[in-house]
Order: sequence, then structure tokens, then C-alpha cells
Amino acid sequence: METKSLLKRRVLRDDVAEYLMESILRGDLNPGDKIIESKLARELSISQGAVREAIRDLIAQGVLETEPYKGTRIRTLSKEQLNDYYDVRTEIEALAVRWSVIKHRSRYLDLDYLKSCVDNMAACVDMNDTKNMRKNDMAFHLAIVQGAHSESLAKAWHSLGNYYWTYIAVYYDHAASLLNAQVDKHRMMYEAIAAADINAYAQCVRGHYFDANTLFPEKVSV
Repeated sequence: METKSLLKRRVLRDDVAEYLMESILRGDLNPGDKIIESKLARELSISQGAVREAIRDLIAQGVLETEPYKGTRIRTLSKEQLNDYYDVRTEIEALAVRWSVIKHRSRYLDLDYLKSCVDNMAACVDMNDTKNMRKNDMAFHLAIVQGAHSESLAKAWHSLGNYYWTYIAVYYDHAASLLNAQVDKHRMMYEAIAAADINAYAQCVRGHYFDANTLFPEKVSV
């Protein structure tokens, strides 16, 4: 792949961040790997300034971490950090569904799209394509948040760095047999939303994240 042509005619700050996230999702970069600003700039044939801005954005999202004299690397995490992340994300998404149903009468929710995400997840599991399974998983949840039609809520959700945590779920997934159960959970969430049953959705999403948490060892590290 020619990285120079990949970023041609695009806004560099966002696209460098996207390039790094795609590298993580492909498994080219792993938790603990160092990100060297000058090296990345050379690889992409762009200025270090654009790379520096993208790195700052990903640090703010919790994807990267930096320490004095140690540089910047892809973040590692503890189970406690993951629990905290899931708690916050659960509350945001439950609130998004509540607002979608009560405030907007679901007019910003695309139910056909949500169903297609679940169907695509099932197809990906059948093909053992965990990367695209998780991408459809994230698309499903993003559509739910967007259905609340709230810029502030969407910003709060995006600030969690969800795509990185989705990657982590793939990277440390040592229980592939549970992926079918995750598809079933999403189908239940879809059915709850289609029925405008806020309480059923809240129960489903909390159960979904709790089950996903069992995929991780007590201390996640590389």
C-alpha cells in the first residue's frame, strides 16, 4: 500500500489519526507499541506538525499515552479502566435511546440500518472476520447515539475513543465462541429499540458490556 497516495488531497490531521486507527484495527500496531512522530511523518511523506496534531487527538481520546522521556505508545489498560469505560458508555447509550424515543419519537433512528449492522455482524462471525464484525458492532452503537440528535451527547461518546476499545476487544478476544452470543445481544437491543422499549434496551446493553468484560484477563498488558 502506498501511504503517500492514501493521504493525498485529504485533511491531514484527521486522516493521520484515521490511518493510525486503521493500522491498529489491522493488527499492524499493538498495545504498547511506540509511535515515533518523525518516523511516521517520513512514512506518510507529510509534515511532523500534522502527525503531532493527530497524536494529540488520539491521546485525548485515550488511544495513545505519553510519558516524559519514554515517548508515545499505544495505550495499555487495566480491567478497572475497562470497567469504568463500559459504565460510562452504557449510561450514554441508554440516555441516547431514551432521548431518541421520548424526545424525538425515533425519527432520527434508522431501524433498517441498525438491523443491517446486526445481520452483517452475524455474517462476519460465520466468516471468522472479527475485525469487520467489531466495525459493524461500533456502527450499530454509533447510529444509536446519533439517533439522540444531540451534538453534546455525540461528543461525549466520541471522546471515549470507542474505536480503540473495539480493537482491544478483538486483540484480547480469547473466547471466539462468545461472538455469536454478542450478535444475539445486539439483535435483542435492536428489537428493544424497534419496540420503543427503553427499559428493555437498558438491560440488554448493560448485559452486553458485562459479558464482553469477561473476555479480558484481570490485568491487560502486553
